[in-house]
Amino acid sequence: MKLLVDKRDRKKLVEEGKKVHTEYGVVDLTATEVGTVKSHLGHEFLLSNPRAVDIYEKMPRAGSYILKKDMGTILAHTGVGSGDIVVDAGTGSGGMAITLANIVRPGGRVYTYEIREKFAAIAQRNFAIAGLSEYIELKLRDIREGIEEEADVITLDLPDPWTVAGSAFQRLRPGGCIAIYNPYVEQARRSVEALRKEGFRDIRTLEIFEREMEFPEWGTRPKTRMLGHTAYLTFGRRF
Repeated sequence: MKLLVDKRDRKKLVEEGKKVHTEYGVVDLTATEVGTVKSHLGHEFLLSNPRAVDIYEKMPRAGSYILKKDMGTILAHTGVGSGDIVVDAGTGSGGMAITLANIVRPGGRVYTYEIREKFAAIAQRNFAIAGLSEYIELKLRDIREGIEEEADVITLDLPDPWTVAGSAFQRLRPGGCIAIYNPYVEQARRSVEALRKEGFRDIRTLEIFEREMEFPEWGTRPKTRMLGHTAYLTFGRRF
């Protein structure tokens, strides 16, 4: 796959060796290297190799997904690194698993659990698009039935993550971290209570807001619209 960028900085994942139809004309990629390319109408595009963030932004979706502001916080507060073993549930479109796998490779691995076959099929295709299939194992299995792997980090995006707290505590290595994504505060409270009951330490819940800045010629100010509430992120560690 390649990343095609038009003059308005709009991005599109494209397959090499094909012709791509755009509003600025047809771009022939049958014999094109990374660099500047032109459509049959003479409009210039930039062609580059995609990074993991490009795959995340442009990959096919299945249902809702974790936004970058929340994923970044999860990565920072769990300290996930190269060589780690990570358990992830539920997979959804695979965005979290792709982001994790891009960090833990080459020595690490992500095991992601999903119970919906349609979502699993979309995620598997996205793993292949990202070139990370060898670092991700997708399990069509309910994680509530138990976690099979010993892990350094566990991430949960489930409607009832508190049901997995006991299994997570047992399967996390000493010092390991859990991160839970909850859209509703009632879910977050139940998650915190479950983590406390199971013996997790250093428990905290965060809510992240994102506000972009504008820099027009006449002055600087925040954008009128901001990215507000998406989820409560609860973290804990096993010591």
